[in-house]
Amino acid sequence: MTPLELRILSGARAGRTQTFQQTLISVGRDEGSDLRFDPARDLDVSAAHAEIRGGAAGYTIADKQSTNGTFVNGVRLAAGAAHPLHDGDVVAFGADGPTVKVGLPAARLPTAQRVAMAVRDQTRGLKIAALGLVIVVGGLAAAGFWAGRRATSERDAEIARLIAANESTSRQLSAALARAGDTSLVTALLQRTDSLLTAAQAAHTKSATASVRQSLRRNQTLQQAFGAMDLPAIHDANDPAIVLIASQIGRQAYEATGFCVRPSGLIVTNRHVVSDSSGRASEVAVKFADTPEWRHAHVVRLSDDSTTDLALIQVDEPGTFPIVSGIAASVDVPVGSPIATLGFPLGTDMPMGSSGAMLVPRTSLTIGSVSKLVSSLVQIDAFASHGSSGSPVFDAHGHVIGVVWGGAPGTAGRIVFAAPADQLTALLAAQP
Repeated sequence: MTPLELRILSGARAGRTQTFQQTLISVGRDEGSDLRFDPARDLDVSAAHAEIRGGAAGYTIADKQSTNGTFVNGVRLAAGAAHPLHDGDVVAFGADGPTVKVGLPAARLPTAQRVAMAVRDQTRGLKIAALGLVIVVGGLAAAGFWAGRRATSERDAEIARLIAANESTSRQLSAALARAGDTSLVTALLQRTDSLLTAAQAAHTKSATASVRQSLRRNQTLQQAFGAMDLPAIHDANDPAIVLIASQIGRQAYEATGFCVRPSGLIVTNRHVVSDSSGRASEVAVKFADTPEWRHAHVVRLSDDSTTDLALIQVDEPGTFPIVSGIAASVDVPVGSPIATLGFPLGTDMPMGSSGAMLVPRTSLTIGSVSKLVSSLVQIDAFASHGSSGSPVFDAHGHVIGVVWGGAPGTAGRIVFAAPADQLTALLAAQP
């Protein structure tokens, strides 16, 4: 029977490809499904959604009275009616549910080659004697071939073990974060693991598989480190001290992040958020995380070195404000160490809470690792964008080791730069 490839285009398992060569393929969220979708996130898919049947004439798909229907190339199928599948068809399980692309590799072969394959299948019995002769004559070559296959199998087995270990670690960490209510970070973790699994499936050369093995090992080690880091505790201890900043410099308005370091309302952010070549910001306002009130603030100090992108602002009204749990004296973590940031990437373009007509800022917790250390900056592999400027970078102990100020262009927000802790402590020491 011709193999059937199903490449998942969208949904929680996007990027995965499964190959089947059987007469019945069940589709759904039930754990017994052959093509199984995520039971917690692919909610448009029914437990037993559809079934695909294969035979001499090819493959057909039928909807099993699913709640949201099955669509082939945008056309909804009648319940129970078998519909033929062709190479390149796109099947959606629910109008807004996950989609898969049908692949029939044999269908892409030239007609002459497909005919030859059919003839070969029909005359297989006549070739047994010739095959035996080939095996005898090619014994030495076969031995070398199987030695190579054995090495390939060992590499494949190791990748399979690493994939299983990564998925297990990812599930454990995701469960802990889900209990803390951080669904966005759970999604990011699963996407990171899925991207590695996609790379593993696409690796066919020795160098590619070596790279995949290294990436899987590194990802598992990093996830284990994240698990030991107690991310929910770091979030809970520091989230109240994170502020959304709105500033006006000339005609330019900015949104950024800051964090409170003194109960009197002293806040750390970036220099470029509140100052440029034309002068300091004429207006600065802040909202503490999970609160609806804007509070007026003013710039009290810029770093003496213009290349150090740090500034201090002070809340104008008196009060006692929450502060971050601790600031490291210096960056004392090695390259490869896990880190977390708290802030407002994409600013108010991201979903926020509300209290009546008032916007209530909700922080995003992102994770990554230290990718480079030099005297003037900490480079991290973590997502950041406009709005992230001024976000604190936390080590495994929940101490601030840096302040995000920018990133390398063209890296999809993954190569991020932060001012190191020693620059921050020097700035704070200069402030009465």
